[in-house]
Amino acid sequence: MSGNTQKLAVLRARTDHDLLVLVRQELDRGFALAAAASTAQAERAYTKAAALLARIAGPNQGDRPALEARLAGLRTQLDQTYSAGMRWSASVA
Repeated sequence: MSGNTQKLAVLRARTDHDLLVLVRQELDRGFALAAAASTAQAERAYTKAAALLARIAGPNQGDRPALEARLAGLRTQLDQTYSAGMRWSASVA
């Protein structure tokens, strides 16, 4: 492996690591906002986490299944919040 190629590989690994940290933070934020019924902000956190997760392509892929499961859990929680809100607004009307 040439020196430049090795430098690029190291840089990509660092970038992937940083992206993993950001995805975890956005998922934590999304769950906290969903629990606080701030669904619009939680939806933005979900979208941002999904976009960042899609950019991770390096050898740090071992964390991907757990993060994808958390992302799916947040989507489920948001969907449940939306459907509960729709049931509540229908019963009030």
